[in-house]
Amino acid sequence: MNNPTPKVDVYTDSLGKVLTETPFSANNNQYNVTYKWTLFTTKDIIFIHGEYQNYTGNALPIRIFLGRLTALELEDPAIANDFVGIFTHMPSNVNNNNNLASGDFNVGRGVVRKSRNGTLYEYYNFTTDAQLTSPGVGGRYYVNPFMVFNPSEGVRGQFADMFTACLKDASQHPDGSILDLGENKYYVFHVIDQQMPVNAPHTLWYTSSNSTRYCNPCFFGSNNVMGGQRVILFKI
Repeated sequence: MNNPTPKVDVYTDSLGKVLTETPFSANNNQYNVTYKWTLFTTKDIIFIHGEYQNYTGNALPIRIFLGRLTALELEDPAIANDFVGIFTHMPSNVNNNNNLASGDFNVGRGVVRKSRNGTLYEYYNFTTDAQLTSPGVGGRYYVNPFMVFNPSEGVRGQFADMFTACLKDASQHPDGSILDLGENKYYVFHVIDQQMPVNAPHTLWYTSSNSTRYCNPCFFGSNNVMGGQRVILFKI
């Protein structure tokens, strides 16, 4: 509180610092973008969703997950309580051409407070796949988790309480309805598949240190679904 220029820990303690920043628009200019904001909370997570209302050629659809991650295996308490993270529409840890060869421009990636070996604010990739249209054969619903992994660790876990799916008939499950699948129930939030800025791929933006970054927004397995309506499901 005595710091005249306070910054969050993930900024001050992460290896890349400004590489954890998230842009709202993709260009070398500033735009007064108007957003329609939606906020979802559970006891373990916060999800922020922003739909742009203007500057469609430069604005980014905002998707930010903050909160707890669910490990696939039992973990040491020394790291288990710190398996929380921030995952946004723009990949973290992008440093210009250094990431071009490995394709890091368009791979979802965020920051976890502590890795398996205890590294603070380690970068982790995340991925999902909401292309399987539901319901399918036998009335099956394909509810997809957001899997979290690190190249050196493999898959470690997934987002807590939050999943995604693609509904064949969205009218059966309108926005704000409850999807009851027997053992599990989900709150349904419809996601508009907004087009990415016209100057993608490798969209440029500037960090707070005025350095240029190039990357593609990536939150789902792909920016657009092949049919049906993409939804985010919050377990209740």
